[in-house]
Amino acid sequence: MTTPAAQIAGYPASPSTRIPSAGTVVVPGGSLFGDDVWDLSPLCPRPTTRWIRLDFGRCADGLREDIKHFFYLALTQDTPLERLDRPASVRRRLAPSTLKTMRADLQPFLDWLAARGTPELSQLDQEDLREYAAEVAAAPVGQNPKSRRLFALSRLWLLSPYMRPNARLTQPFWEREGMEQVIGKSEWTAENKAIPVHPATMSALLVWCLRLVQEAPRMLHRISLDPSVGGSLPDRPSSLPWSGELGDGQTDTHRRLVSTACLITVAYLTGMRADEVLGLRRGCCTPTTTDGAATSYEIRGRTYKAAVAEGRSLPEGVEREHPWVAIKPVADAIAVMEGLHTGDLLFSDTLFKARLNGTTLDPSGPPSRRVHEAIKHLTSLCNQRANELERPHDMIPEDPDGPVNLRRLRRTLAWFIYRRPGGRVALGVQYGHLHSATTDGYGGRVSAGLRNLFPMEEAFAVSDSLHRAVEHLQEHPHVSGPAAARYRAAASEYRDRFAGLTLTTKQAASLMANPTLRVYDAPGQALACCFDPRKALCRKGTATRAAATPDLTACDDRCANIARTDEHITTVQAELARLQEELDAPTTPEPMRHRIRAQIDRRQAIVAAHEDPPVGEQP
Repeated sequence: MTTPAAQIAGYPASPSTRIPSAGTVVVPGGSLFGDDVWDLSPLCPRPTTRWIRLDFGRCADGLREDIKHFFYLALTQDTPLERLDRPASVRRRLAPSTLKTMRADLQPFLDWLAARGTPELSQLDQEDLREYAAEVAAAPVGQNPKSRRLFALSRLWLLSPYMRPNARLTQPFWEREGMEQVIGKSEWTAENKAIPVHPATMSALLVWCLRLVQEAPRMLHRISLDPSVGGSLPDRPSSLPWSGELGDGQTDTHRRLVSTACLITVAYLTGMRADEVLGLRRGCCTPTTTDGAATSYEIRGRTYKAAVAEGRSLPEGVEREHPWVAIKPVADAIAVMEGLHTGDLLFSDTLFKARLNGTTLDPSGPPSRRVHEAIKHLTSLCNQRANELERPHDMIPEDPDGPVNLRRLRRTLAWFIYRRPGGRVALGVQYGHLHSATTDGYGGRVSAGLRNLFPMEEAFAVSDSLHRAVEHLQEHPHVSGPAAARYRAAASEYRDRFAGLTLTTKQAASLMANPTLRVYDAPGQALACCFDPRKALCRKGTATRAAATPDLTACDDRCANIARTDEHITTVQAELARLQEELDAPTTPEPMRHRIRAQIDRRQAIVAAHEDPPVGEQP
């Protein structure tokens, strides 16, 4: 296990104002203080971290040693944040990957110093810092990079007492007057701003991944790096329905294909972050049994983003207090990966390479670039197979917002759960089931997880429903159903308070905290739900806790939360036409006709109630 920087023997227990000697160890067995490039990669075992190099070559000769001393202190010592006159949500001890970002954020300041010919940091006064702050404010970058550039100097000031006198920076004025006075109010939020994968792309991609995972056990004897796998299997097909022909010279291609399908399946259906899924180890998945049968699965692993102890980042991560809750396709994908090789790390970088040299597995996971290439390769092969099978409806369309990556998968899961609650996932996996497994079993935990994504995505879904309601009611004001008055009132309140706004985190929280605005569209149900948990028949008998959201897969026509607009009725009438056509078809079996007639009667009653609503439901 890699030793974190905070625990490396030889680092001083308390800092000295003397610059370390050239032979001082920065990375055991690696970089020394005298090197102009420090490779900190060995100090950061985070799965998605590949190369962390701090290059001091661009520092002016007179400042280079002091800047290196500053980064040495930031790596090995706690920053005395108590010197700040304001609360700050920053780390006392920085992770190596954060130091790489701070090195880039500090370079504009070093360039500015070189351009004005200032040889020592101690020569800068408040007017000088105001001049630099003005340059930061005018820089063609976003608000967050500007904030980082200024706070890099704040940290330089905080650590100045441990540096030699000529390298001590005076307190930046923005630490007294406020950083907002320079660059405006912070735009940072904890929201994952990745764009969800387009539904058409995601649905088709997941269909193919689950097909490949399902077929993989039948080809393990050909593609596994473990020679003992499949030795006694009587069924050794050279061609499978979805995977296609497995000929000589195609072993690496199919291994890469299966590995990518398993990675997408696990990452998407659990909502894990990239670091978390790429850090999974053999034996991480165990079934949860009821009456001897597996009802769900628990996956144990490490988390990295929230790995902090006493204000210090822990690059090696920590074991999650609560496991991820998963469904069977995820367990199947993990089992396939365990059958593909004998290594400990499930998703070794080796498995995602186009060609293998030997069977030695890389001890780390694939970099982002290789994951992108592997997903692109999988998509191409799946589309090729769809053409061969003459199944154009199985083609995976190109996503209009760019390449699919692990970060986007995480956001897409939250989007689908709230936008397609009844949408069918391949092989019988239901998003309704995912909602239960993921929000109740994972996102609802106190530990960091999807809890930050689900509330925002739910707020966006509710906002979109109300936005459509406002636009539709302007031209078609008629609404029927027992919740018609509540629907109109919600649309009116939303128009007055939120129309035209791009929801911030606070506005989203305000929207969701208002019970009168909890309006949900139910795709496939042709209705809107004005959710009141006391009246919700879909939540009748909920024993665990008061339901916070409706179950849009279990709408009941008798529910008092239902409202229908003209648009909903148009959908119902289209269903009526389809059912009538099916009823009139001579090939429809008689037993089916009774069921179809019942469905027609139900929809005709809905249309009639909308066209001639009972007293008390008039618009």
